[in-house]
Amino acid sequence: MRIGTIGTAAVSMLLLVGCAGTSDNAQYHDPALLEAIIEDIRVGWEQGDGDNFYAHFLDWEGARYFEGGGQNLGLKDLVENHVEPESELGLRLGFSDIQTHFEGTFAWAVVDTDVQLTTRDGRDIHNAGHGTYLFRLVDGAWKVVHTQSGSRPVG
Repeated sequence: MRIGTIGTAAVSMLLLVGCAGTSDNAQYHDPALLEAIIEDIRVGWEQGDGDNFYAHFLDWEGARYFEGGGQNLGLKDLVENHVEPESELGLRLGFSDIQTHFEGTFAWAVVDTDVQLTTRDGRDIHNAGHGTYLFRLVDGAWKVVHTQSGSRPVG
């Protein structure tokens, strides 16, 4: 298969950008940076504080956040229809075994989750599961671009 001059130039450019992105952004490849963001998000969930989400999420057209088979379309939908209502149910959220991964200006974290709350009809919920956070480095700061989580009842 022959790539051609334009194809070879494009591949070369991608390799250079990829390599430059990795070395130029090495200072941002600290797991503590992502872990701090995830902790802010955890606190935001528990307190129903949308400010933590607006500070750390990249609010982009087409953003979708998945949890337990449902989805929120955009950051405002996530905050107003998920974060704020769940905090009113006494949400207690735990994240553990956070594993971070970096590739240039892209990163992701996988977490174990523990979710406890009491529904409006008085049912106690205690679920455990896993979540994934995708990040993009924007203007020197990591921003969440997508999340997905799922859990099942404990016991």
